Amino acid sequence: MDYKIEHFEKFNDKRGQLVIFLRNRDLDKKLKFFGQIYFVTFEKKGIVRANHYHKEFREWFGVVDGKVKVVLVDIKTNERKEMVLDGNSKKYARLEIGPNIAHGFKSLTNSVSLLNYTDKEWSSKDVFPMEVIK
Repeated sequence: MDYKIEHFEKFNDKRGQLVIFLRNRDLDKKLKFFGQIYFVTFEKKGIVRANHYHKEFREWFGVVDGKVKVVLVDIKTNERKEMVLDGNSKKYARLEIGPNIAHGFKSLTNSVSLLNYTDKEWSSKDVFPMEVIK
């Protein structure tokens, strides 16, 4: 299954936290194309977002605040992976998802903020619905 989870340090002080989400050197040479950066919010516990896959682009996700359950399904092999990403954990987690990996997110806290980077601009032509989480 084409996904990767990486854990790295948060820089904390009395003002708050600083997290380096993604650097140029973190990207393989073939992935050094800027698509877009956006964030997604979940307004209450139990909200489900995504439940789709893309054929053309790769995404990197990080939970800024709150906690989500993530379900990934490889659409070619049906391999399934579940995990929880917690924005309040001691180390920061960045989830990388490749093409043809269906993904869904469910909020486990009253509010969640999710940061997302893609290597291509979002297009409705590359969003294929697939319910992987309820």
